[in-house]
Amino acid sequence: MSQQTALRPATRPAARPRPARRPAPALRVVPAAISRTGNAVFAGLCTLLLLAGLVTLLILNTSLAQGAFEASALQQRSGVLTDTQEQLTNAIDQQRSPRQLAARAQGLGMVPGRSMAFVRLSDGAVLGSATAASPSQALTNLPAVPTPATGASAPSAGAPTGR
Repeated sequence: MSQQTALRPATRPAARPRPARRPAPALRVVPAAISRTGNAVFAGLCTLLLLAGLVTLLILNTSLAQGAFEASALQQRSGVLTDTQEQLTNAIDQQRSPRQLAARAQGLGMVPGRSMAFVRLSDGAVLGSATAASPSQALTNLPAVPTPATGASAPSAGAPTGR
């Protein structure tokens, strides 16, 4: 066995590969100073955009404030119109009351009818007998109607109406 070991070639450990050397960077001449960078144009553009944005915000804020004033004025006008409508409705309701209607009818010389007759439309026959009313049959239990002062037929705008 000793011969076999002697005949064997000796094995060496594997050698590590060496890194390749980088070539040295090439040298070049750099100018001493840059004459113009363009920063003034950029700064001017940024300032212009900022000013345009501020002016736009100012215009938008002004138009919103104007719209708020118009909305407030319209709400106030709506309140006045609602009050006027309520006053007119109350005046109409007073004029439609049975007491007012009876007083106006009596002022025109009307008297209530004491007898009635009806006409049947199918054949035109008169049912019942109607007699003419006389002025002596005027309403005697008519309540007194308060006469409103001129221009005060409706309650004032600040008065509660009970509705």
